[in-house]
Amino acid sequence: MIKITRFFYIHLLVFPLLFLAWLSGGLYTTIAAYAVVFVHEIFHLFAALLVHERVGSVIIMPFGMTLRLSGRIIRHTGKEIFIALAGPFANILMLLISDIIEPFYPAPSLSLYVFRFLNLSVLALNLLPCLPLDGGRVLKALLVRYMGYISAASVMRRMSRLLTVILLILGVLLLLISRLNVSLLLVAGFLVLHMIEEKKQNEFVLMRELLYEKDKLRKRGLMRSRSICAVDSLPAGKVLKMLSYDCYYIIHIVDENQNHLRPVTEAQVVDAITKKGFTISMAEV
Repeated sequence: MIKITRFFYIHLLVFPLLFLAWLSGGLYTTIAAYAVVFVHEIFHLFAALLVHERVGSVIIMPFGMTLRLSGRIIRHTGKEIFIALAGPFANILMLLISDIIEPFYPAPSLSLYVFRFLNLSVLALNLLPCLPLDGGRVLKALLVRYMGYISAASVMRRMSRLLTVILLILGVLLLLISRLNVSLLLVAGFLVLHMIEEKKQNEFVLMRELLYEKDKLRKRGLMRSRSICAVDSLPAGKVLKMLSYDCYYIIHIVDENQNHLRPVTEAQVVDAITKKGFTISMAEV
């Protein structure tokens, strides 16, 4: 990785890719693709700054570019959706601009056709419901609202694996048909690398979220709340899966006859789990 500025980096594999593109006569298309993706990521960057999220880095990768925020998790589903949709909005905007300027071209333009094709490709790819693509981030944020962070992350991991396998298969077929086009394989490779990195960080992220759950109301001062009911014999770890970072939960514990025993806060559940483990029952909480 080569550092250009405090925020911008270039992956070393970009240079051999550009060299191969030059040898194969596709340098213009490759540079145009980087330009389209650059605008896409810049809109993500502006959106993150607008909602006061700290930007970590913008990295030029072999498959395009990626924006990384300072925090691993955006603890506000509305902000996450806004930032994720900013990129596809940039592609739609560029497509509209190409329609506006088309009448001023004296003849059909190959460069304009390539520009549109690249924008449509980036738009379609990023709307796939697969992490870390924009469509996956939007879907995860929506699931967090109804399922809690841990359950939503688990669903998105399974869905992302399935779509990555599909892209790998399509990438191999495209390579066999075209003999040169490795674009889908590069995208699938990027998704595989992301899943490997995410697997390594899962335990760390989970423990950090446990600590955050205990103090999130204190940090924010005011939050909307949601109530859920749990049987007293239920393991507290299952209740933990229902919690999310944009709502504060009150858990009503009932016995097997559905008699109300007492309410507890999510902070009490998390505190009990950190002391006794995930298998502690709600009655013990």
